[in-house]
Amino acid sequence: MTDKDPALLMVLIETATLRWYVAGIDLTGRPAPLLVSEPGNLSPYVGIPFDDQVSFLRHRLSGVLQRGCDRLWARRQKPCQIVFVADGPFVEADAALTPRVAEHFVEWLTNPPVVFFCADRGFAGPMPLSLNRVAGEMEAGLQDSLEIGLAALSNLLGQPDAWELVPTRAKA
Repeated sequence: MTDKDPALLMVLIETATLRWYVAGIDLTGRPAPLLVSEPGNLSPYVGIPFDDQVSFLRHRLSGVLQRGCDRLWARRQKPCQIVFVADGPFVEADAALTPRVAEHFVEWLTNPPVVFFCADRGFAGPMPLSLNRVAGEMEAGLQDSLEIGLAALSNLLGQPDAWELVPTRAKA
């Protein structure tokens, strides 16, 4: 069996649309858009108690990570760093929700390590995006790959044909 190539596993969160994107970025900065949810996929956290919001987002985003790992593995890649980037704090929520969710993933996943950023000006701002680290650390030497790949990914967010849509399951 041959080794897999290292890649950044990216989870991009659009807080206004309550949707997520999963992508890979190889170490040269080349992006691979993988999956996108329907708008509103993260909406069940809105309006519920804080602890339930944390629990919902941890569970939903854990599933997102699993799907992303599966897609990277099929591309003969494996994550060397997990990077969450939200375009701002979670909407209609206590200001502590974003840091609480971020800290959970940093503490829970140590190999590969996790870093969680908020893009200060959203994804549509000028490049490079202004990233505010909420939790975790970026592995040494990966920052350039992140900046190059994230710039390319932000240009692909408005191109639905670049992503595989993951439909939201209807409640039974």
